[in-house]
Amino acid sequence: MALRLQYSYCMRIPRVIGKNICYHVRSQCNNKEFRFETDDDFYLYENILEEYINKYGFHLNNYTLMHTHVHLIITIVNDFTIDRVMRSINQVFSLKYNRLKSRSGHLWLARYKSSVIDSDEYGLCCMRYLDRNTVRAGIVKDPEDWPWGGYNFYAHGKSNRLITPFPTYLGLDDAEIGRREKYRKFVEQVMPSEEARDKERIQSRWPKRQHR
Repeated sequence: MALRLQYSYCMRIPRVIGKNICYHVRSQCNNKEFRFETDDDFYLYENILEEYINKYGFHLNNYTLMHTHVHLIITIVNDFTIDRVMRSINQVFSLKYNRLKSRSGHLWLARYKSSVIDSDEYGLCCMRYLDRNTVRAGIVKDPEDWPWGGYNFYAHGKSNRLITPFPTYLGLDDAEIGRREKYRKFVEQVMPSEEARDKERIQSRWPKRQHR
């Protein structure tokens, strides 16, 4: 696995860039505004994801689209870096969204955040964190009730044109029906202490700005 560090002028922690790297990515709407307001907004983002999956060839292993932000699990498998992928997706969504809404100005808050998924355990932690995001936020009671993400693909076998199965998920069981059952239990029967631990682990991985 080829790794390199990319530095920027603004004293950010360097981002790990390379091929065959899996990332948990988060993009936040500016001022935490509710920019994903209608089904059309969610469909627009999914269509742009599909466009750039086909253009850049990355694997989208899971995702959750919220009203104020998005979470993605992306594996880079070629020379198109995570920076190029996310810059393209966010710029095109912003342009199309602003045109449709007759608005101007920033849609996203600064750059996206990312952390490297470097173990099976952490990968499953991120998967569960994404799939329970709308439950934690009080938007739905059960993860399966939220259509804008990958949970129903993994838990119930619902077709999803965007997703390449997460390798760790495939290792849960030899049979598809067994994988789905184990994943449903893993996500839905989580203890509060486990969920708090997931959140703490993930937040601790987000890069923090350095001070001069």
